[in-house]
Amino acid sequence: MPDARPCADAYGAHARAHPAVHAFCDTVEQILRTTPADEVPDRVAEALAPVLATEGLLCDELREPGAATYRKHVLFACPEKHFTLVAIVWQPGQGTDIHGHTAWGAVGVYEGHPNVACYACEEVEGGRHIARETKNIHCAPGDTATVRPGLCDTHRIYNESDDVVITLHTYGLDLVADPDAINIHLTLAS
Repeated sequence: MPDARPCADAYGAHARAHPAVHAFCDTVEQILRTTPADEVPDRVAEALAPVLATEGLLCDELREPGAATYRKHVLFACPEKHFTLVAIVWQPGQGTDIHGHTAWGAVGVYEGHPNVACYACEEVEGGRHIARETKNIHCAPGDTATVRPGLCDTHRIYNESDDVVITLHTYGLDLVADPDAINIHLTLAS
């Protein structure tokens, strides 16, 4: 487990994390300016990989879990609203519902071993969906993945381990005003 450290105001009001977060966000801004849109998630995931190996990346406050559900901590929100970086802390047994995304994303595991279940979705009557699990991935620290907008990368993330899991998520959307704006929630057919 990486060494925890107290938060320091020197990292700024919005990015209360390690300087590696700032360097990563500068890289993401450059990627967004110079990369074709369909290549952005892969390039951001590549840039995220070394950040995931940074010791002491998150201060104690940013490692705090939620009691009833996973907890999101905003590490950086692009002032131009082009992307947001969040750390998500998952206690044992916590997870998401089956969902897709409204924008591109690049995700990495900082600590622990989460699972990602991937689904093929089919729309049926009344806007409901049938979701069939196609694979289940047991992730490890340093692993990265990407998501594209829509239901093509439908998935759920969950922590079935006995330890806390921390993941970093970079999404091509401003999530400060509406933290759930990134998710496409499905109504599943019974």
